[in-house]
Amino acid sequence: MKLSLEKIHLDLKVNWKLSRNQTTFKENFIVHLHTIAGDFRSEIAPNIRYGETVESIQNQFNEWVEITELPTLSNVSVLESALGKMELHHSLRFGIESVYIQYFAKKSVQSISDFLGLPPVKKVPTSFSMPIIPVGEIADYLKPLARFESLKIKVNAETGAEMLAEIKKHTEAKLRVDANEGWTSLEEFLKFQSGLQGMNIELIEQPFPSSMAAEYKELKKQTPYKLLADESIEDVGDFSELSKQFHAVNIKLMKTGSLIKAKKLLEDAKKNGMESMMGCMIETTIGISYGMLFSGMVDYVDLDGFLLIKDEPFRLVTETEGYLNLN
Repeated sequence: MKLSLEKIHLDLKVNWKLSRNQTTFKENFIVHLHTIAGDFRSEIAPNIRYGETVESIQNQFNEWVEITELPTLSNVSVLESALGKMELHHSLRFGIESVYIQYFAKKSVQSISDFLGLPPVKKVPTSFSMPIIPVGEIADYLKPLARFESLKIKVNAETGAEMLAEIKKHTEAKLRVDANEGWTSLEEFLKFQSGLQGMNIELIEQPFPSSMAAEYKELKKQTPYKLLADESIEDVGDFSELSKQFHAVNIKLMKTGSLIKAKKLLEDAKKNGMESMMGCMIETTIGISYGMLFSGMVDYVDLDGFLLIKDEPFRLVTETEGYLNLN
């Protein structure tokens, strides 16, 4: 049994600009598990928001492999115990856990969905994302996106209102407004929100930093829109608090760090009357294929990360007319 990382460079189709950073490429890792039962793959998409870098992923991986007897990882409980020996980056933990779960499922002659007790995978619509771009480029960006029912619009406090006003001229798609913690004042966000009247707003995602719980509670009382938590939920969730701040949660496997935890978080969200989204980082279809496993559990799907990559190499998920299929 051998576990290894392969670093891959992914050029993007656009300059990916959010409220906190921008880039024209991503560097991810493919996790390879070589066993006598076959070869298995998963993915790691580091996110600087959580202090993850290519270097720290590689260093943590090397350290974890050094202290772990890989041949002893024979079932989920042993694996979870081994993963708990270090404070791993969430994306790294996901990459290791998921590749082993694929291996365990194969050994038990089950699909991953059946092994985890998930509903069947569905063909589902995904939103498509627009980074923060100059207003003059919006019309051309939107032209090829008419097939998508929903668009996720990245905004910041400086240009968000102007971007959305221009977008309204060119599409009738439902808009998921994603602020990536771009506002630090409730008063200023309420001013921004007042300009959204007449727009087809489906969701507003994470306008404030996750630390601003009091502002979220007040905003939930005043907003006519559904509020979606992203950065406010990682691998654990206090739903008694989250439900006071948000209407829905965005679960991403790279920040949850676990297929098993993701399932539990989605179940807990539903128990607490909250809707859910399965989201992603910029990932190849290896990573997206794991997100698709939860397509039968969530209310919204935002798994377009692979569509932002030039020449995505694996083709495990395809998009047709805005709908995703797991191949």
